[in-house]
Amino acid sequence: MKPRLLVLGHYPLDQLDRAPKVRTYRMIEALAHYAWVTVVTGTRSVRGAILRQSLGLLDQIDAIYLESGSSTATLTDCWFLYQAHRRGIPTGIFVRDAYQLFPDLYPPAGFKSRVLSLLYKISLRFYARSATVIFVPTSGLGQVVPGSRKVLLPPGGIRGKGSVNPPDVGHRIIYVGAAGPHDGVEMLVAAFELVRATIADADLWLVMRPNEVRHHIVTTVGVHVLEASGEYLESLLQSAQVAVIPRVDTRYNRLALPVKLMDYLSQGLPVVVTKGSEAARVVEKAHAGLVTEHSATALAEALKFLLQHVAQRQEMSRNAVSYISENLWADRAASVLATLLPDHPDG
Repeated sequence: MKPRLLVLGHYPLDQLDRAPKVRTYRMIEALAHYAWVTVVTGTRSVRGAILRQSLGLLDQIDAIYLESGSSTATLTDCWFLYQAHRRGIPTGIFVRDAYQLFPDLYPPAGFKSRVLSLLYKISLRFYARSATVIFVPTSGLGQVVPGSRKVLLPPGGIRGKGSVNPPDVGHRIIYVGAAGPHDGVEMLVAAFELVRATIADADLWLVMRPNEVRHHIVTTVGVHVLEASGEYLESLLQSAQVAVIPRVDTRYNRLALPVKLMDYLSQGLPVVVTKGSEAARVVEKAHAGLVTEHSATALAEALKFLLQHVAQRQEMSRNAVSYISENLWADRAASVLATLLPDHPDG
């Protein structure tokens, strides 16, 4: 008999318009192949109302998995997890990031931000006390978040629908993410200008919220700022030749693993990434791209190489697809159940 799993999430899933929502949905979908899954997710008020009326669920499940957000847990979240802890229900909580633990890099802006940052740190401590296991995406993150038992749970990938990096669709570079001070977008745009000096028809697609982008980036020739999610984002990835993760070298970026890397590899995209990061480690292990120094010049040279050398690019593309085939969301879900319910016949 399949195990009975309660999946908790911190995001509404009516529209999969943000990466955390997509990740939560993918995990629920994957877990449903192995377990009878009950889902409680949504905004704070929505899930709070459900949880307050759902204490009886704890008598009908074998384990709990929480895909936590990067904001504070509510009192109702904590109350429900405490009740599960009292009953001895195996509970795994995935902590996807902890930038609040690095205030020198991500200083809170104003009183409200300082309060929310403090509450998130308190949430992490509560998770550590109430959970059977804290799942983390990287070993580096596992060293900084609290908890006596931490298990590595990297993000999963999907089998891409497109061809493996077709050579005849132009010279298009794609970046998916934010434009914060440590994300490297300024360096990327400077590198792209060097690329375009050699490859005149090169394009750079920046998939992000337009209001995050500075004016001089928007007006740079060949740069296109787009908002995309779901199938539209997949189509953009499938029509690019190279993806890029140009992060600045910081203590936090060295231990964080951007989930967009798995999105890139899922679509067979070779990735250019700056050195010293978890993303660089994955790319090197998979032989699915190039790792560069933290400079616009180095980034530009790597991008030009992949755009101009079709055979090498397609070899890396095949390697990316091969890597993902062994790191699917289904594999991630199976790991969760094996950790939480090691003695269950179907766990």
